[in-house]
Amino acid sequence: MNKTLFVLLFAAVSNAAVLGADSGAPPAGDGPSGCCDWPSCYDERTGLCLDTCLGTWAQCPAKLFLMNCYSQYLSPFGELPVQCFPDAAPHLAEAEELGLTGPPQKIRSELHKLNAKNCHPRTGICRPVIP
Repeated sequence: MNKTLFVLLFAAVSNAAVLGADSGAPPAGDGPSGCCDWPSCYDERTGLCLDTCLGTWAQCPAKLFLMNCYSQYLSPFGELPVQCFPDAAPHLAEAEELGLTGPPQKIRSELHKLNAKNCHPRTGICRPVIP
């Protein structure tokens, strides 16, 4: 009984290994697959730590050093792309229409200028700034 189970298990693993070898899938490591390929980083614009996988900001842990999100040494893929910043992601189509190009820091800065708001100090009601 034990020998039969071992032979079946061995056959299943061998078959899976052979099928996986010629699956036609691109080899891993060609490039980033998404924002989770970058580590959490310090976002100097907000003064908070950005969790790139969840796309959220949070207070930075007290004794943890995180690299700046704009650092070219953040990951093997370089700085964090603009689509991984939660405040810029909804406006990527607008940025493309306006022809905004360059590093993520510049694109985010331009998007923030375009989406500027004037907030009333007492009520907190915000209205778009009309240039």
